[in-house]
Amino acid sequence: MSLRETCAWAAATGLADLADTSLLERLCKAAPWLGDIVAAIIAKQAQLPVGRWAGYRLRALDGTSICQPGADRTTWRLHVGYDLATGQADQIVLTDGRGAENLQRLTYRPGDIVLADRYYARPRDLRPVIDAGAHFIVRMGWNALRLSLSAQTAQEGEVAVSLDDGVAATPLRLRLVIRRKSDEEAEAEKKRLIKDAKKRGKTPDPRSLQAAHYILLLTALPASVFPATDVLALYRFRWQLELAFKRMKSLAGLDELTAKKPELAQAWIYAKLIAFLIAEQNAGQVPDSPPCGPATVSRQPSHPHRKSIALASDKAGAGQLCGQHSRKVVVAKHL
Repeated sequence: MSLRETCAWAAATGLADLADTSLLERLCKAAPWLGDIVAAIIAKQAQLPVGRWAGYRLRALDGTSICQPGADRTTWRLHVGYDLATGQADQIVLTDGRGAENLQRLTYRPGDIVLADRYYARPRDLRPVIDAGAHFIVRMGWNALRLSLSAQTAQEGEVAVSLDDGVAATPLRLRLVIRRKSDEEAEAEKKRLIKDAKKRGKTPDPRSLQAAHYILLLTALPASVFPATDVLALYRFRWQLELAFKRMKSLAGLDELTAKKPELAQAWIYAKLIAFLIAEQNAGQVPDSPPCGPATVSRQPSHPHRKSIALASDKAGAGQLCGQHSRKVVVAKHL
């Protein structure tokens, strides 16, 4: 409903008697309060037992853009930390379009493993994660960091590297895990690079085209516990956060921002997030599972004593999952 229709409905039901301008003013002032509610929902979720894998807690970090009507660039950016065991957001930060994506958007605890895309491969952001007792698996491009190779590597495998972050005198000792893409994946990436370069009136760097054949992951995880195959397998779970972003936009309508005034836009975004977070908790986390299928989807670890990653809630059995409301229905109820 429009503001005027909302006020008429409130008066007809005896809920409130106010003008549409008064309602608009209240909505603009409600953003901090709605933001506190978002934080409270996440804090309550954080009280639940943390799912772990080999003693580590898996988290994904990424950002998504929100644009106001008529905008040709990002107006707001939502930075989300995502617990992969519970399938719930464990941290959310809303910034304007200038808020850069970086690892310091999250807070870390010992035993965390954060998975992040190439935008987060910044030298100064990596050491604080390690200092907090946490770990990272960050994708990178060939020119993202100042690395020095201590050994030659074949087309696939792993190589030890030293990273000078410009802060400490001692460089970080890291692992660069490399996997060669399939020919189809490499060609698709090359086409994307060429298309992006043409838009800017430039020619793609030959080194970028060569790097398109590989996936490069940077990590400080111990090789004795996490071989290269496990690092690559863990990073694939980052896509669960991408799916959560799709649900935010397709089901909760987070990409349909109609407000231009910053205070009103913030209130609108937080209200949508409240509905989304409650709906996610009610619907449960059941990715890639049939309606009456198993309650959990796990990857069997290569290490015989390593716990598998539970991607579905272990509170519900297979029978409980049957007939469970879909996210679309649950989100609609809260919106």
